[in-house]
Amino acid sequence: MVLLVELQFLGGAEQVGSLGMVLKDGTHKVLFDYGMTPSDPPEYPMPIPPGVEYCFLSHCHLDHSGMAPVTTRGPHTQMVTTELTRVIAELLLMDSLKIARAERYPEPFTYKELKNWMTRTVGMRREETFRLKGVEVDLTSAGHVPGAAMYRWRGSKDLLFTGDVHTRPTHLVGGATPLEAEILVMESTYAGREHPDRAEEDERFRKEVESVVGQGGQVIVPAFAVGRTQEILMTLAECNYDIWVDGMGRAVNEMYLDNPSHIRDPKALRKAIDAAYIVEEPYDREVALSEAEVIVTTGGMLDGGPVLHYLKALHKNPKNAMFMVGFQVEGSNGRQLLDSGAITFDDRTLRPKLQIKTFDFSSHAGHSDLVSLARAVRPKTVVLMHGDNREALASELRKEFDVKIPLNGETFSL
Repeated sequence: MVLLVELQFLGGAEQVGSLGMVLKDGTHKVLFDYGMTPSDPPEYPMPIPPGVEYCFLSHCHLDHSGMAPVTTRGPHTQMVTTELTRVIAELLLMDSLKIARAERYPEPFTYKELKNWMTRTVGMRREETFRLKGVEVDLTSAGHVPGAAMYRWRGSKDLLFTGDVHTRPTHLVGGATPLEAEILVMESTYAGREHPDRAEEDERFRKEVESVVGQGGQVIVPAFAVGRTQEILMTLAECNYDIWVDGMGRAVNEMYLDNPSHIRDPKALRKAIDAAYIVEEPYDREVALSEAEVIVTTGGMLDGGPVLHYLKALHKNPKNAMFMVGFQVEGSNGRQLLDSGAITFDDRTLRPKLQIKTFDFSSHAGHSDLVSLARAVRPKTVVLMHGDNREALASELRKEFDVKIPLNGETFSL
C-alpha cells in the first residue's frame, strides 16, 4: 500500500503573501505558517480547518506570521517556532493590531488571542528536532533573517517546507542548510530573476553614500526593522559616518543581540549597533536632522513610521538622497515614488527633489539559487509556492523533478 500525504494551501500558493499550508499525514494534521498580506485593505488566508494539532512558523514576517494568533481558536493547536521568531513575531503582531485600529480595518485577532498565542508557542533552538505524540519535525536554518527555519516533516514521506529562504550568507546570517527529503515545498518569490553580487552591491551602496555625504547631503535609508536595518548598519560599519537609527529596528537590534546563536557574527553586529546613535525621544529626531549623515529608519515602504518625518524635512534639497533598499509592493507609497516621482501622505502630494536610488539587499534566494537548493534536497517532487512567476522556475526544474504548481484552496495528494 502506497501511503500519501495530502496538502492544501490556505493562501500564498499563487502569490507572495497570506501563506498557509495544511499537511495531512495519516491521523496527523498540521499547519505550516499562517500569514496575511499587508495591503490596503489587508488580505487574509482561508480559515484553518478543524483538527490541526500544530502550526510550524517559519519566521516572523507578517506574510507568514500575521494570522498566527488565530490558531489559538483551535482548542488544542500549539505553535512551534524558534525562540527568536517567537519574540519578534509578537512585536510585529502587536504593531499590526495598532495599524488595524489606526486605519480602521477589522482586527483579525484580539489582544487576548495574541497573548494566548505567546503562551501556547514552543520556542526551539535554531537546529533541533521537535518530537511529541507521534509528530517528528526537524528544524534547519533557512538563512533569510535571524530565527528563520525550514521544517522537515518526518512521516509517511519526508517533506521539507522552506518558508522564505536565502542560500547565500549575508552580513547578518549564514545561508540555508538544506536537508534531504522526498518532497520539497519551496518558495519562488524570485523565480525568473537573479540578484546582483552582494559584495558588489555593498560596495556600490557605500560609494553612493560617500558621494552624497561628500557633497554635504544627508542620506535617508527606509529599512525594514527585521533584518534590513541591521544589514545596512553592518554594511556601513567601517565607514565612520554619523548614523542615526529610528523606529522599530531599535527593539529588533536588542532582540538579535540577546540571541547571538542566530547571528553570523554577533561581535560585528554589536560593533555596528554601538557605532550608531539611537533616536529614543522625539527631540532626538531634530538632533538627527541637524547632525546625521545617514538616517536608517522604518518604514521600509514609506507607508508610515518615522521615515515620513525625515522625508518632509529633507525632501527639498537635491544634495540629499533617499536610498531604497527593500522591495516596494504595488500600492505602497514607495512604489508610487519610484514609478511617478511623487508620494502622498498627510493628504498632500510631494515631489521630492532629493536623489532617489535603489539597491538590492534582498533576503530571498534568486532563481539559480532556488534551483541549486532543489538539487541539494534531492526530492522526487517539488511543490512551488509563494510566487507569482512560478512557471519560470518550474520549466527548469521539470528537467530533473516532478513539479507541482498548486492553486489556493486546492487539495492534492503526493
